[in-house]
Amino acid sequence: MKLLIDCSNLYAGGGLQVAISFLDDLKNLQKEHDYHIVESKNFSNVVDKTNFPSNFKFYSLKQDEEISILKRRKSMKVLENNISPDVIFTVFGPSYHKSNVPKMVGFAWGYIIFPDSPFYNKLKWLDNLKYKLLNYFKVFFFNKNSDTLVFETKYAQNFYQKNYTNKVKCICISNTLNNVFYNPNSSINQYNFGIEDDQTNVLFLTANYKHKNIEILPEVIDALSEKYNWNNFKFHISINEDEVAFSEKHKTYINFLGRVKGENLPSLYKQIDLVFMPSLLETFSTTYLEAMFMKKPIIASDMGFSRDICGNSAYFCNPIDSEEYAKAIFELASNENLRKDLIQKGTENLKRFGTSMDRTKSYLNILEQISKEKNANN
Repeated sequence: MKLLIDCSNLYAGGGLQVAISFLDDLKNLQKEHDYHIVESKNFSNVVDKTNFPSNFKFYSLKQDEEISILKRRKSMKVLENNISPDVIFTVFGPSYHKSNVPKMVGFAWGYIIFPDSPFYNKLKWLDNLKYKLLNYFKVFFFNKNSDTLVFETKYAQNFYQKNYTNKVKCICISNTLNNVFYNPNSSINQYNFGIEDDQTNVLFLTANYKHKNIEILPEVIDALSEKYNWNNFKFHISINEDEVAFSEKHKTYINFLGRVKGENLPSLYKQIDLVFMPSLLETFSTTYLEAMFMKKPIIASDMGFSRDICGNSAYFCNPIDSEEYAKAIFELASNENLRKDLIQKGTENLKRFGTSMDRTKSYLNILEQISKEKNANN
């Protein structure tokens, strides 16, 4: 099978992690397929191509092709014609062009799946209009340019099928824990994140997107220090200091980590006490699974996606109530039994999810079947 893997529209966060794990798993499976990977600049920066055998071929887009969808469409069509694949897998879409061969497209656009999210209430009317138009066009391209859509949760699949399509084949393959957490070497390497162990350390693992609800953090800090008269805590957030306009007062309670490399995540989790997830929109976040695996209690926004993934293994809060978040953090820091209860429930809940290799095999089985059907019809 000649497989074209389109990673051209992956820029940050979970999408990059999924694609990297997928390629690593394909390499370890050692199948005699030909893999042609189209990569964005950000993807290229985090993948060591020297580690891959000769049946993996990489194609990098130019900067102007990444910025312009029209130029990217043209370049992708040229690549497809030159490569002549049996099947295409756009890791996360939509894909912005129609292909002459079957195309499977991953779905991770939560803005469509949760239209009642408080995220939209926080936007100005012009931004709200922008997202409505963006969602309309995303749905159009998902339906027009996909033969199969892959969702990460059954909720997302069912919602999309009910509201947006009855023509495109839809399947669900759950996201999973990154392989780095199963690597025995990850428990040996201790990366220095500047975390002191004489305080309560709260991890806020996030990219700088509006729906991540980062702006609530100063309010949570104020509630902890003023309502609970408590100052012995620190938030460790995976963005750069210049990405937010927080006051100097609030910055004293924050350690800006910048982007954390995947191989350093187990070390980071070992050094923290709680995981803070106030997100207003997700399709799936592996941070929940990582926290469960590393036995760290989760404080989460009470949203459909977090309930779907965490079950009863998180401390849920009103998504936009900073005082509820502060209460959860203070109670968990003060109550060992409560921490142990959530950790135990998280360990049990994690059993519902497979490994990265399980996910890759599921992807590959479907792609191989699509390829066989294509060749049988030719």
